[in-house]
Amino acid sequence: MTPSEAATLLGHIAAFDRRTIGEVDARAWAAALHDTPLDRDTLNAVARYFATPPEKPDARRWLEPHHVRTLRAEIRAERIPDGAFTYPALDRDETGAEFVQRRRAQIRAIADGRIEAEPIREITGGPHPSVTDTVARIGQIPEHLRAELAAAGIGAKRGQWPELAIPCPLHACRAEAWNPCRTTRGKRMQQGTHPSRRDAWKKTQDLYVVTDADPQEAS
Repeated sequence: MTPSEAATLLGHIAAFDRRTIGEVDARAWAAALHDTPLDRDTLNAVARYFATPPEKPDARRWLEPHHVRTLRAEIRAERIPDGAFTYPALDRDETGAEFVQRRRAQIRAIADGRIEAEPIREITGGPHPSVTDTVARIGQIPEHLRAELAAAGIGAKRGQWPELAIPCPLHACRAEAWNPCRTTRGKRMQQGTHPSRRDAWKKTQDLYVVTDADPQEAS
């Protein structure tokens, strides 16, 4: 803000508090608001200050440069949504520096009131059919293994050994999913699986457990 602009601003303020204005006042205000332009938001900050009732009804209102700066920032911040809003992507890859520069320019334009923030639209319609099909098949025994497992008597014990759905992590075994564990001699285990396989299965299930705990406790 230049001294000339500060004089214009002080003239606007004087309409409210009847202050006297001189050249020294204009230079002082220009120095205090050197990085604040004389724009609509600055004038609206003055109007907001005098439109707000004081704590003491008979108190005299006296506006200072810091009031203008604070209220102007408040007015501009109100135009920026609290939640996320869309970012105008380029039709090419952009560098991190370009993103920062363009994002700042976008936020500045929103704060200026030159453009409006476009909220991110909620995705509706559910997952893609291919995703639904994949999720539905999780834990199902592949068709080509059903006969082999049935011959080994494992199919009937699937309820007891759900960990068969994942490979065995034991280095000496390394049985693939839906294949029974093997002993150190390479023989197929007829009963149970290796403890490490059961532990690995439990960990995968823990990832999908939903409890009734308070969300604040979980954080």
